[in-house]
Amino acid sequence: DPRSVRSRSALIDTMTELLDSEVALESLSVTDIVRHAGVSRPTFYQHFGEVSLLVRAAAVHRLADTFAEIPDVAYGESWTTFARGTFHGLLTHLRDHVSFYKKAFVSAGSQALSEDVIDLIAARLLEVSPLVPILRNPSHAARPEDRALFLAAGTFWHVIRWLDSDFTGSNSVDAMVDRISVLLLTAAGVTDSEVAAVRAQVDLGSGGTT
Repeated sequence: DPRSVRSRSALIDTMTELLDSEVALESLSVTDIVRHAGVSRPTFYQHFGEVSLLVRAAAVHRLADTFAEIPDVAYGESWTTFARGTFHGLLTHLRDHVSFYKKAFVSAGSQALSEDVIDLIAARLLEVSPLVPILRNPSHAARPEDRALFLAAGTFWHVIRWLDSDFTGSNSVDAMVDRISVLLLTAAGVTDSEVAAVRAQVDLGSGGTT
């Protein structure tokens, strides 16, 4: 039903605008939201049931759009190319919308939202990153999916702490990308020489497992 699709989109767009604003999340009521969105209360409850579910939907929608804008890295590209392309774009987006995400990640549905984000990161690591051969190495006891989720969860919580920083100096986007890059490599079992190559921005694609 096109009307249903428009109503849902209006609610998500409204929540995105409200979270971007100076309005405190805890002060928002269903009445406020439906008035801004131009829909009825029954329509709100039909789609989401409660405010926390709308917050989650707005955050996932925005993050999914951001991931979609990050170009896929061709198989065989260097880890440096992948890390800088993926995490620089993601961290820049989070920094530019820090008020939105800090509210979303402390909302009532923050645990479910966190799992959504971890799943998005894990999928990218397992499907399009230069770590694919390492994560899918059959000699490891753990399932590839579990290894990817473990790495993604660590990355996520590191980023959440970073959102409380001033984003300058050692907390700049570039510095954070470098930290995440090296942490992921070491946690995945990549060798010290390969980590050093990443720091030197050397293409790993031509010389090893990555």
